[in-house]
Amino acid sequence: MSTRKTSKQEDILDTATSLFSEFGYHAVGIDRIIAESTVAKMTLYKHFPSKDFLIESVLVRRDEQLRESIINNLNQEITPLLKLKSIFDWYSIWFQSEDFHGCMFIKATEEFSDVTSNIRRFSQDHKIWITDLMSSLLLEVGVKNPDAMAAHLIVILDGLTVQANMFTSDRVEQINYAWRYVEFVAVNAPSLS
Repeated sequence: MSTRKTSKQEDILDTATSLFSEFGYHAVGIDRIIAESTVAKMTLYKHFPSKDFLIESVLVRRDEQLRESIINNLNQEITPLLKLKSIFDWYSIWFQSEDFHGCMFIKATEEFSDVTSNIRRFSQDHKIWITDLMSSLLLEVGVKNPDAMAAHLIVILDGLTVQANMFTSDRVEQINYAWRYVEFVAVNAPSLS
């Protein structure tokens, strides 16, 4: 996929991202994306020959944006433990944002059951990246089994993401509680993790 995007292409991606995030991939049709992005049908299909290609492009761009945002947040900290905490802080800020509607990668995996599809692969690649990032930080913290603990942290963060999307109250409290648990285990019982 080309990394150089036109203004119309960006408009389409912005609109599709917003709609897919809020309503899901199957619930949003191409006609709605065209109407809300105010582009001609031919313009949309010039940049995105199919709805699947548009979804793939949205996921690739979303992944790039999230990686950059998380890394920028992480680079504000000095110690591995604080860097790990910055990931939880990032989720807390995201949960409180106006455009929070859950995880687009989880939604994509739920809506596209073909395990060989690019849509699922892009979703898996994102989760692998964040898991590997946490694993490397946990290794620096001194956790004896960082891969296993990172896998558990992804389950916790994904569960918190689903909960935050379902229930609007206690979003921050839940992520803070999860962090206190992770910090306790990582610092006080690294051989258990």
